[in-house]
Amino acid sequence: MSHLWRVDWQPRWRGLVEAEAQALGAGRLVAPGLYESERPYLAGRLAFGVGGGQVAAQGPPETLETPKGASVHVVKAPCKQSGSPLEFLARLPQRPAYAPRGCELELYCPEGDWYLVRTTPAPAFLAPALPRRTSTSLPSQLARALVNLVARPGDRVFDPVCGTGVLLVEAARIGCEVSGSDQSWKAVRWARENLAALGLEGAIARANALTLESEPCDVLVGDLPYGLRLESADLTPFVDRLPSLAHRWALVANTDLSVGLTAAGHPPRLHLEVPKATFVRHVFVGGEGFSAL
Repeated sequence: MSHLWRVDWQPRWRGLVEAEAQALGAGRLVAPGLYESERPYLAGRLAFGVGGGQVAAQGPPETLETPKGASVHVVKAPCKQSGSPLEFLARLPQRPAYAPRGCELELYCPEGDWYLVRTTPAPAFLAPALPRRTSTSLPSQLARALVNLVARPGDRVFDPVCGTGVLLVEAARIGCEVSGSDQSWKAVRWARENLAALGLEGAIARANALTLESEPCDVLVGDLPYGLRLESADLTPFVDRLPSLAHRWALVANTDLSVGLTAAGHPPRLHLEVPKATFVRHVFVGGEGFSAL
């Protein structure tokens, strides 16, 4: 039994979209934005997931059998060849009726094999309405993708520079146990308010990320301060301590910290550039234990 995962192939954040899909087990890329996997599609979990479900039939169009009287929606996506939905449905043996988006059966028509999929009914990622944000708060969709790169439900996730807590909110929303810290009392208060507004729990304290001492968590996430002159050396005390803080980590910065991370003995296993209008966010993923994700 196989499953089809469809992800948003349009955004500038293409590298992050692909990394998130692979981290969650999307499997083999069979067409732009379309993955075939042994794992069920994680509806509502992926930041950039836009559809999917169990494959009911796969192969050349003339071999795809549809239930008698069924209506089928032809998915319009980058994976689809040119042509009208009715033209594609006319090539199936039963010539099913066309249905709008949201029906049980969807037809994917890439070059080569076609896929008839029983959809998983659930919305795509929905950003929560947080009462507290700042101009530097990560977009919730981006925060969810970063969390998905390193965390799984049940993990203990820690953010030592939590700000308004957007990363912790997304970790808690997928079922992680979250805690965080920040040097600013205002940020601590706002992070607590954001978690509470969604009925989520988390321990947020005032602390300095560069002098933290604690038992390692499963995962550390952090959107590092966007000082215009932030250099690798500025974070040396923090970077040196990464293994003592968590087994896996995902960090965001507005400059390339690869040299500093590598010099500290923690070369990133993944470095992505996520463009913004005024600068580029750099995403770094590292640590151990990814084989069990």
